[in-house]
Amino acid sequence: MTAFGPKHTNSIAGPKKAGEFRVIPLILSNMNSDNFPNPTLRDLACEIGQVQIYWCFLENEMRRQLNAAGMQEKIARGTIVSHWRTYMAEVANKSDQGLIADYLNAVEKVAKTRNLLAHGIQSVAANPWESDSAVVVCAAPDGLKHKLTLPMIRGLSEEIDRVRLLLSRIIIPG
Repeated sequence: MTAFGPKHTNSIAGPKKAGEFRVIPLILSNMNSDNFPNPTLRDLACEIGQVQIYWCFLENEMRRQLNAAGMQEKIARGTIVSHWRTYMAEVANKSDQGLIADYLNAVEKVAKTRNLLAHGIQSVAANPWESDSAVVVCAAPDGLKHKLTLPMIRGLSEEIDRVRLLLSRIIIPG
């Protein structure tokens, strides 16, 4: 045990048992990618943060649509995504179900991986001296482990933004 917590290792991981965390010996702020040939933990953390930011933009688009439908009071509680899914299912019953299904499927696809990063991170690792070492290991609700690389996480941010743009073009019949 040190003044900073339990014994240091070269990666960040969740608790092995209650109250025990492993932490990296270098402070993340000193690990700028300018100083290393490959991505660092800071780079990995920034990409995870980008996913969360783009997810917020996607939720804002969903919120805009729900507000336009007069659902301000209803969306005050619960998650925007859940309200949006329900609303879109109602819209599908009144219009082109295939097109609405495409929108719902696009959201579900990005939500699955985004939720791994938001709720299931088990460990992160990045060795700035080794190529392709920046990875996040996440556990899905069913316990299945998923290894997400830095390029996969970057691609997720781009895909979330693509879905946001797709949703922004939805014209809901009155």
